[in-house]
Amino acid sequence: MNSNNIEVTVKFFAMLREYGPAKETITIPKDSTIEVLFKRYQIPREAWQTIIIINGIPHKNLETVLNNEDIVSIFPPIGGG
Repeated sequence: MNSNNIEVTVKFFAMLREYGPAKETITIPKDSTIEVLFKRYQIPREAWQTIIIINGIPHKNLETVLNNEDIVSIFPPIGGG
């Protein structure tokens, strides 16, 4: 890995596993955002209303910049009634 890249672990849960594996460590360019991950995995925009947890902390902003060794967990929205 060169200094222009970082490694992050991405975890997909429930129905979102159709876009990526349950768990995968990938190399992406430094200063990449959550949106970059969504585009990389070809998650359609209508599915972008997800719950995103980075290192155990919820995030809502798709422009959040990822850091080396982050663990990004992506859950479908919680429905109910």
